[in-house]
Amino acid sequence: MLEKQIPTTLTLFVLTAWFVAFTPPAKAAPLPQPSGTESRPALACSYRVSHVRSISFLNVRSAAKLRAHRVGKLKVADGRFAGACQPTKGWVAVNSSRGKPGWASAKYLRKTKTAQSSSTGIRPALACTYRVSRVHANGFLNVRSAATPHSHRVGKLKVADGRFAGACQPTKGWVAVNSSQGKPGWASAKYLRKIAGK
Repeated sequence: MLEKQIPTTLTLFVLTAWFVAFTPPAKAAPLPQPSGTESRPALACSYRVSHVRSISFLNVRSAAKLRAHRVGKLKVADGRFAGACQPTKGWVAVNSSRGKPGWASAKYLRKTKTAQSSSTGIRPALACTYRVSRVHANGFLNVRSAATPHSHRVGKLKVADGRFAGACQPTKGWVAVNSSQGKPGWASAKYLRKIAGK
């Protein structure tokens, strides 16, 4: 009985070794790309935090989902800020208060105005974030209809407005912006400080 079992065991061992030696290695499936690392849309619209208490804040996350890592926050006191014009699965691409790119729930954002054409032609996308600079705390900066100091005034930007969207590159010393009331226009780059964007 023992003599019959030894060849059977030996045969099984040889077959197993042959199978292991000649079976091609398994290939790992490519890792899915997290939604936060995909190319983000241009931040060409203006928003404010909405449906949040004035002393509270809205989380900014690394991807367009609730359980994604928190990279920063947006406060009601930040005022207007740049964001993507269209939400992605209920989330809007934004920059946090400290300028970190991320996503915020569209449920708690209110769009204030989209970029529009002006008398100077097609305006550049408002893809960067600014604050009024070199102006008294209770002062304001004129927003004009064209990129010239003598053009018609269409509105103003106040220091109290906090952050707001503007074109990333100035045109003849002027930056395309929306006024505090949401009217498209141009503000002098001399009195603006870029805090996010390239």
